[in-house]
Amino acid sequence: MMDQVMQAALAISGAAFDSLWEGGLVCAVTWLGLLLLPRAGAATRYAIWLCALSAMVLIPAVTVLAPAIPRQSPAASAAPAEPIGPAAAPGPSNAAFAVPAAEVTPQTPRITVTQSAALAVAILWILAACARIALLLKNMYDLAVIRRETTPWGSAREYPILLSASVDVPIAAGFLHPAIILPASIVWTEPDDALQAIVMHESAHIRRNDVWTNAFARILEAFVTLNPVAWFVLRRLAAEREIACDDWVVAKLSAGEVFARALAAMAGCAGARRHLAAPSAIGSRHSIVARIEHLLENRPRRLRLSVFTVGASLMLFAIVALVLQTVSPVLAFAPQSAPAIVAASGCATPNRGIRAYTELDTTNSVVRAWVPPVNVKKAVAGLGAQHVAIVDLTVNAAGKLQNVVTVSAPPVPDLAGRIARGFARETYEPALRDCRAVTSTVRVAAFVGNMRGAPRRETLSTIVPSYPAGWSVAHPSSCKVPNLIHSGVPALTPALAAAAARSSSGTSVRVRVNAAGSVTDSAVQRSSGNTSVDDAVVAAARAQTYPLAESTGFKPVRPSHSSLAWNVAHGYAVFSKCNPMPVEYTWTTTVPASDSLAVFPMFLQPGMKP
Repeated sequence: MMDQVMQAALAISGAAFDSLWEGGLVCAVTWLGLLLLPRAGAATRYAIWLCALSAMVLIPAVTVLAPAIPRQSPAASAAPAEPIGPAAAPGPSNAAFAVPAAEVTPQTPRITVTQSAALAVAILWILAACARIALLLKNMYDLAVIRRETTPWGSAREYPILLSASVDVPIAAGFLHPAIILPASIVWTEPDDALQAIVMHESAHIRRNDVWTNAFARILEAFVTLNPVAWFVLRRLAAEREIACDDWVVAKLSAGEVFARALAAMAGCAGARRHLAAPSAIGSRHSIVARIEHLLENRPRRLRLSVFTVGASLMLFAIVALVLQTVSPVLAFAPQSAPAIVAASGCATPNRGIRAYTELDTTNSVVRAWVPPVNVKKAVAGLGAQHVAIVDLTVNAAGKLQNVVTVSAPPVPDLAGRIARGFARETYEPALRDCRAVTSTVRVAAFVGNMRGAPRRETLSTIVPSYPAGWSVAHPSSCKVPNLIHSGVPALTPALAAAAARSSSGTSVRVRVNAAGSVTDSAVQRSSGNTSVDDAVVAAARAQTYPLAESTGFKPVRPSHSSLAWNVAHGYAVFSKCNPMPVEYTWTTTVPASDSLAVFPMFLQPGMKP
């Protein structure tokens, strides 16, 4: 059994090793090929990069798992198979891993590794792949939760447009029943022509099947998540996918300049939480700049991919795969030998404090390294006490987090728990005293705040007027008040935020109004299960004067299957004159559970001093 485990570890580590240089070669061939095709559209370039990512997964797997293709010299083919070199020596530790001469000859380079190294690489690869798949599944679940809590706003072709207070940027989501999800605040912060361009961009994602191809790319990513070349390919995929959808906006609406302005306005959300399973209109700040330049170019847009070009690329990748099978080195276990006894000569740093293995932002990438924590006084002086929590961190001699005690922190609900969870996600190296690991406690800082400014967490209310049956027949020439929406009523007080800290809370309240627009009666139709949330919604509904005023932030909700021009024809100036006014309204308010508040431990970055 152990032999099979070690052979599997050798195969996995061999595939991981091959993916580094073979993946780099595939990426280089793709890059040079696209340089020779300057007229290829973004849709074609996206398909080629997706094929390249697939080749980066398949070619190393074929290299390792295709023993049916014997790689031997003519001389070796006539010789009997026997162990090579030290493996031929008697001994049980080497017999299990003897390599026949017909498999490894001077024409096939051979690289030896220790069993422990191969096992460590295999375990690391398995854990990384499983973590990436788990993150993708969790992201898909989060999107499903967000979609259940959205508010309908309209439709684009057959795709519904939904509003949500839980997303910061527009996204396209859903495999069997796709939909466009927009941030709730975007309907009054962006003009109608910009909204139309944003909706067209997200519709393009759905019509191009980007939800499916993005999921396929994310699954492939799990197999090469340790390969830096794959990170570059994934960035190119994301950039080409967004440019391809930008081309739809220009080709269908001739709104390149309008959408460029909208992208520039949303550039502040480039650091927002991204959903792996949902293509979005926003990427990194660098990609936004490149896309704006592309949108403003006066050039033809090719919306369809070139089948001939993609087919030629697949043939080229097949040729590369065949060539690599003949030159790729074989990984084998190094001969076992008795361990050498080395006298201890101390350690490089006999005395030091606790260090964390954490992410560091460098100029061109994100790397991980062992670093000490940031000085607490400097953190408070640089960020302000309102954005810094002071924490006592205890790590035992085994490098395990033992205790997290919040000494001081800004007044945010459940902050101590969030701080503890943030520190628990890190990996630690214990403090050393005379080269011996010891249990130690250190005072550290944690950032508390939003990278783009104040925390943005809002309630979302939809107000639906009630009309009795036969009203339209009795008043054929009168208009109706449309459904209204407001983000921020009732206000999200600390008490209300604490009440909905664990799960989203939804409440429906029915109110009756008199001819003067004042509420005469109210009742909770659907309780959130939280009295504080219910009472806040009732109080907000009773405090309004009806009809609700646009000047206080209430906006009409466009009916399904209607165009953006509906807002102009049915805006507040029109529906405020509808007579007779309805006497009943139903408020449905959602208080989101999560917010964009960031909480993370602070460790040294490149160029920082302790």
